Amino acid sequence: MQAITPQSLFADADQLLMVADEELNRAEEDAVTHLICHNSRQSIANYLSGYLIEKAQHVPYPPTLDALLERCKALDGRFQEIDFSPIECRYDSNDKEYCLDFEEVGRCFRIAQQTQALVKSS
Repeated sequence: MQAITPQSLFADADQLLMVADEELNRAEEDAVTHLICHNSRQSIANYLSGYLIEKAQHVPYPPTLDALLERCKALDGRFQEIDFSPIECRYDSNDKEYCLDFEEVGRCFRIAQQTQALVKSS
């Protein structure tokens, strides 16, 4: 079994975000919104988890988006710039629900991009 490293989490997050971006760039009626939703959320979780591991910090369990962000904020004030309020599932520890609204998944995707930029600039 391969160890989870920040680099592997970042690479997975980049791939997930790329797939979400491709889907988001389709015509609205052709886009698979649950794929955008899932990939955006998972990429955020991977970026934040990778950041914490890179800083030799404990990743909270269960790893909700909100808990991950709070840990990152405690380490670096720049994470205060990220607002998860548009992400209704930020307190959920698993993907049992998906947003299907194109505008909502677009907001989640943009938050994932913001998270990517912040983590990669650290």
